[in-house]
Amino acid sequence: MLFWIIVISLLIFIGLILYWQLIVAEGAYLGAPLVALLYDWTAERYNKIKDFEPEAEDFWVGEPLAQRLRHQPQATILDVATGTGRIPLDLLRQPSFRGRVIGLDRASKMLDVARRDLAAHTDRVSLVQADAMALPFASGSFPTVTCMEALEFLPNPTGGLAELIRVLQPASPKQSQGGWLLTTQRIGWEARLMPGKTWNQDQLLKILSCFPLQRIEIQIWQDIYNLVWAQKVEGCLADKFNLDK
Repeated sequence: MLFWIIVISLLIFIGLILYWQLIVAEGAYLGAPLVALLYDWTAERYNKIKDFEPEAEDFWVGEPLAQRLRHQPQATILDVATGTGRIPLDLLRQPSFRGRVIGLDRASKMLDVARRDLAAHTDRVSLVQADAMALPFASGSFPTVTCMEALEFLPNPTGGLAELIRVLQPASPKQSQGGWLLTTQRIGWEARLMPGKTWNQDQLLKILSCFPLQRIEIQIWQDIYNLVWAQKVEGCLADKFNLDK
C-alpha cells in the first residue's frame, strides 16, 4: 500500500512539474528552442486563443504608438517576438503611420501565419526569423522598438531588455522625439510561479533605472500584463549592459 502511495505521489509531483514548465511557464526554463516549438504547435490557433479585438488593440497599442511616431510617420519600426504579426497589424491600421515594420521571431510557423495575414502589406512589412537575444541589427537602428508578452520567455530577460535598448535610437536631444520602447510586464498569479523570469513593479523600475531611459511609465493593461513605455536617451550607463557593443 505504501509503495502505491509513493508511486502515485511521485506521478502527481511529476505531473505538476510538467504543468508548471510546459503550461504555466510555456517552456521558459527549458530553453528558447522549446519555447519556439511550443508556439509553433499553436501557431494556427494562436490568434483565436488570444482573441485580439481590433478596437482594443487600436486604443491600447496602435494609436499610442502612432502618436509617439507623429514626428517620424515614415520610420521603420522593429517588433521583436512579433508572433503572428500583432504589432504590424496594429500599426498598419493607423492612418497617420506611413512607415514600415520589421517583425522578428524565432518560431517559423508563427511567422508563416504572420506572412499569410500580412500578405497585402508586403511593401511595408518584412519578417525575419532570428534570436531576440542577438538581434541582427546595428546599435541605434530604430526609432521605436516593441516586444510584447515575450521578455519572460527569453533565456535572460534582463539581457533581452538590454538588446532591445541597444538597437533603439536615443531620442532627439533638442525635441525629445523618438527613442520609444514598448514592452510588457508579466503580472498575476502565474508571474509568481516564474521566479527569475518576471519582476514586480519595484524590481522592474530598479532594472529600468540602470538603463539610459526616461519617461518610464507602467500602465495597467490586462489581467496578466502591464504595458511598459520608456524613452531612450544618450547616457553614460550604456556600458553597464554593453548597449553600445
